Amino acid sequence: MALTSIKEGTLIRGTMAAMLDIERLAPHAHRIVVMAQFQQDDVKTLLDFVKDQNASAEKGGHLLIDVTAMAGFSLASVVEELGHMGTFMKYIYGLDRIAIVSDEEWIRTAARLESALLPGVVYEVYDEDEADAARAWIMEEADEPHKGAFHPLYIDAPGIAAFELTGRLDREESERGVALVRASLEDPECSNLMIVIKRWHGFDPDAAISREVMAGKLELMKKIERYAIVGGPAWIRNLASTFSVLVKPEIKSFELDDQDDAIAWLREEATQSVGA
Repeated sequence: MALTSIKEGTLIRGTMAAMLDIERLAPHAHRIVVMAQFQQDDVKTLLDFVKDQNASAEKGGHLLIDVTAMAGFSLASVVEELGHMGTFMKYIYGLDRIAIVSDEEWIRTAARLESALLPGVVYEVYDEDEADAARAWIMEEADEPHKGAFHPLYIDAPGIAAFELTGRLDREESERGVALVRASLEDPECSNLMIVIKRWHGFDPDAAISREVMAGKLELMKKIERYAIVGGPAWIRNLASTFSVLVKPEIKSFELDDQDDAIAWLREEATQSVGA
């Protein structure tokens, strides 16, 4: 089967139980969807596709791998894939953007580990609810893989800078987030901050060691009077309680459904500041 003749939006289906779909999204973008159990015949279908791409005169391109419906893989498929690893790696190293979407933590962790161990290969990894962001990046509709994870939250509460966090924070998005908060707090009447965390999927290690992020946070801590954290995993709320006695801002955490209580608490300080 000549895969170069595939039109955009059409699929190549694996044989047997059709557990593998390969779809051409755009001239330089493909999506591979793995469903149910990944079988030896799926590897052969994938190998045909990869060989065709390697032989193509057009190099580069983007790849979206969707494994949200995968239920595992057979031993035969692993053996088959290992036997053609050189061919697969040639294709991988020739790609410009690679995005992996999965609802399984172990798959996302394995992808990040593999990316760290393979020089020159960077997988952008997304949870299931970030599928639209992954597709937008592969389709070049977004210039950064996780852009938009940190964005302003508009509330009718003067003196309070509010932001919402969804998805994953990489270095670029973390630095952008700090810049957004800093810009909001340049208003002398704004000294309170609320971060609402929804469906957060952690942060990349290099985001934590960014000099710009670290310096920005230290600067912000000097300006903020009260800091409300709404939602997020329990460990963040516990950490907030610990640090609240060590830093200048009053820090208080709230459950996701208690956003109004958080705003009321921040309003209380804002009113006191105006009265003073």
